Amino acid sequence: MTNPITVAVRAKGPFAIFSRANKIIGRYGLTASQMYRALQHFSHILSQFDCGATFPITAVTLKRRHNGIKDILDRNIEFAVHGYTHVDYSLRTAEAQLHHMQSARQIFTNAGIVATGFRSPYLSREVHLYEAIEATGYSYVSNQPMLWDVLDKTSLNGSAYASYERALVFYNPWREAERVSIPRLVGNLIEIPVSLPDDEILIDRLGGADGLVKETWLSILSKSHQYGELFTLQLHPERIGLCADDLSAVLAKARTLFPAVWCARLDEIARWWKARITATIDIVRNEERGYDCIVNGPSGITVLARAVDVDVPTLPWTGDYRIIQATRFSFHASVRPCIGLSPATPNALGDFLRQQGYIVEISQQREQYAFYIDQVHYDANQERPILAEIEGSGCQLVKLGRWPNGSHSALAITGDIDALTLWDYGLRLIGK
Repeated sequence: MTNPITVAVRAKGPFAIFSRANKIIGRYGLTASQMYRALQHFSHILSQFDCGATFPITAVTLKRRHNGIKDILDRNIEFAVHGYTHVDYSLRTAEAQLHHMQSARQIFTNAGIVATGFRSPYLSREVHLYEAIEATGYSYVSNQPMLWDVLDKTSLNGSAYASYERALVFYNPWREAERVSIPRLVGNLIEIPVSLPDDEILIDRLGGADGLVKETWLSILSKSHQYGELFTLQLHPERIGLCADDLSAVLAKARTLFPAVWCARLDEIARWWKARITATIDIVRNEERGYDCIVNGPSGITVLARAVDVDVPTLPWTGDYRIIQATRFSFHASVRPCIGLSPATPNALGDFLRQQGYIVEISQQREQYAFYIDQVHYDANQERPILAEIEGSGCQLVKLGRWPNGSHSALAITGDIDALTLWDYGLRLIGK
């Protein structure tokens, strides 16, 4: 079993561990009152913008302090599981992982909290861990880091840049140029990516000076909205005093964007995504009306059309797309407004496109489709280039929106709770 201090040194470097000690003392107290005030402050900012949040908390910390934690449960706050203890689960045996998942779930149940989600300490990801998470009854995980290309790395000094690069090696995130920041189905779990740079990188590694946090997070919000994707903001509650204005700026900006940004907790996002990916669009050729379309999906499903003539009212959305105000309608189009895939195309690509809301059909009749893909090999790092090619083509399309009620993108506010007191933090360092 690897000592948590060893993991922390690997993640941050030995000198950063020592320099962080004074910060830790300032962020926690001998009792939980300081952290409870931080959580109240965090909750107050969220309520000003009618926004909820998800706080993953280690089970042993909840067990020690559950009465104070339960006081904010009615404030649109979700508590997810952040491990039984704060350890790197990728270094544990499959049996130990399962035991920790079961023990953590029981502690939450005993505290009267229904936990549906899990985020690993250190965002550790390992196949047996996911099997244990699923077997224990969780419905989602939020472990996959997503790195947004928003930092001007040329402005960083040598030590800051080295610390930043150390974080990227440790987390091994998806890259914005390659991958798409959306939930996805992994087995029976919904994986919800968490965005980088987060507060730990921006403040403890890069210093957070000169508006760096606000500038970085507003840039991620802008990009995620442009792409129609998810920004899962990570702000540890003990840093709310440092980042209150930055969080407020992000939420204020999100509320002004059009089409809307859906602000939601992780459990709400997981429920929506699981329901949405089961939605179907059936398009049938009709010689008189062109095509008939029937959509079956959850309440709030958004039907979008581009460059087709529909027989029902529509609303403007973004770019050339319009929202179709019906789930049964007819339309005229010169070709099927779908993505055609050759039989040789890998199933993984078809599954990815379906999760984006496209109608995907396997066919050899290239000429029948608005957009056709014929490729034998597919790598997940091609996600963004493929979507850019489809959307940039301007072709006729009917598809489902990613988010409910016409929202164009999503924002989730999260903050891991590793400890509530200095005593908790000390116990964390020895794996308890």
